[in-house]
Amino acid sequence: MKTKNIFKTLALAMLMPAMLLTTACSNDDDVVIENTNDKGFALPVTVNVTRQGDATTRASYNESTKKLSFSAGDKLFVNGAVGTEPPFKRFAGTLDMVSDGVFSGTINYEDESYTGTAEDLFKGAYFVSACLLPKGYDTYNFISIDYIDGKDYNGFLSFDGNPFAATKAEAVEQFSMEQANSYSDGFALSPQKSILSFTITGLTPSTSVDVILAEQYCTDIAGTVTTDASGTATFAMGKGTDDLSLCTLTVGGNVIALPTKETEAGKVYNIARSAAPGSNTIDLSTVTVATTAQNGDVLTGTLANNVKISIADGATVILNNVNINGSGTWTSSNYAGITCEGDATIVLSGTNTVRGFTGYYPGLQAGPAGKTLTIKGTGSLTARGANVQYPGASGIGAARMVACGNIVIEGGNITAEGGYSGIGGAYGYSGGEEGTCGDITITGGTVTATALSYGAGIGAGRGEFGSCGNITISGGTVTAIATAKNTVAAAIGAGSESSTCTSVTIGTGITSLTMTNGHKSATGIVSNFINATAVNANTTPITTMLSTSVTDATVTAGMTAAGFTTDYNSTTKTWTVSK
Repeated sequence: MKTKNIFKTLALAMLMPAMLLTTACSNDDDVVIENTNDKGFALPVTVNVTRQGDATTRASYNESTKKLSFSAGDKLFVNGAVGTEPPFKRFAGTLDMVSDGVFSGTINYEDESYTGTAEDLFKGAYFVSACLLPKGYDTYNFISIDYIDGKDYNGFLSFDGNPFAATKAEAVEQFSMEQANSYSDGFALSPQKSILSFTITGLTPSTSVDVILAEQYCTDIAGTVTTDASGTATFAMGKGTDDLSLCTLTVGGNVIALPTKETEAGKVYNIARSAAPGSNTIDLSTVTVATTAQNGDVLTGTLANNVKISIADGATVILNNVNINGSGTWTSSNYAGITCEGDATIVLSGTNTVRGFTGYYPGLQAGPAGKTLTIKGTGSLTARGANVQYPGASGIGAARMVACGNIVIEGGNITAEGGYSGIGGAYGYSGGEEGTCGDITITGGTVTATALSYGAGIGAGRGEFGSCGNITISGGTVTAIATAKNTVAAAIGAGSESSTCTSVTIGTGITSLTMTNGHKSATGIVSNFINATAVNANTTPITTMLSTSVTDATVTAGMTAAGFTTDYNSTTKTWTVSK
């Protein structure tokens, strides 16, 4: 029998018995690990099958018995390829469970002349893969099937959804990602992900709380749960195999410490933690001496005294309704509103405002050269340099004659105002007293950065020693403003008086990018809005839009070729770039 006259339809039935979950304990008293053993099954051909596809059936999880069993509605997806070298012949199909562990359906094969058996096809395939599609998988959007060019025999699985569930049972059933990548008288499925099951106490009772599990270079896992009458939240996630200490978990604005543990596929990690209010919270209204926030601390409240607030090297800290209104005058309080001592991650919750304590210091000072400040979260942050009348600093970044490292903004509603840059460099002298900034990367959030004097909105400050590195804007809604009327500084890139910016890259993930320049001769895109040694459009086919030769015509043409819409308003001296 043929379908669409291009591939053969093959009937298939498979048998797969359920396996057991066993329980083991880790060295952490509050981290209990359950082993999910591989689910193996014999796959006899019970009907005349010419080819058999990869089968993935999902099991339901019984919390009391720790057993896996199939559910009516489970499916098995099989795909693979035949041949010794390209072009391969593809096959794919989704099978329905007809009884416990028995699946039947059709496999579509590209080679319509094939006359062999399913077993021969699987054993001789260049690759064959089977994956369980649990009942209801299409409502979780974690697993999806993509058909290349709409061809039924050319199907592939994608695992790119948000693996967050309210219960452990849901997570085990939906996110374990059970697969088999070989066939030997059947498919033996094994889970590819671990499951993290959390019980967090000490929260506000009967309240909806946001949950975010963040890891550098990985997409956040996020969801919302409601605490019970005792203030306890339970939820679970599917996670790859890595060290949990590299992740940051926030629940209702609280940073939850995670164990130093390498997770293993097929295990359920039961993690119990307390987020009792005040256990790691620093109320700034009660602080009277210089204070350094450590990893997991939450800063909150209004700072009542002129004391230095710092973040320790390597720490992740939450700002939750913080107000640090530095004096903004020439006093002995020579420090920023918040000073990062090294690498730091700031998670925003609520409304936060920080201002430097003297004219030469920013609202938020990034760590020294070679270190990285990362800002994320769902809250807002307004960061201002101390005194714009004597502008020596940025809003976020470097201080006058004090260089800073890299700045990464992943989320939040950010407003940054400084004299010598909104976000980036400051002012520096030769002889080691530099106000340079490292790379600046914006991947999300809503960001407004304003330079009120000599610098760029996003980028360099003033002078050769106030320069910055590479600027990459690949997401979010971004506004950059250089307000100076008597000196030329770009909205994004180089500042004034010989300060430079290494490169500017604009990615297609942006929502919009708006640039304004206050200089009276601000009519050129390159000199006033984007000014760098190289400007790139981060998309295909445009790889390098500009090199060392930068002109308005090539910038505009490159933006258009990269799929951006541009608009210049000569009255307001504003250039808007959007997708």
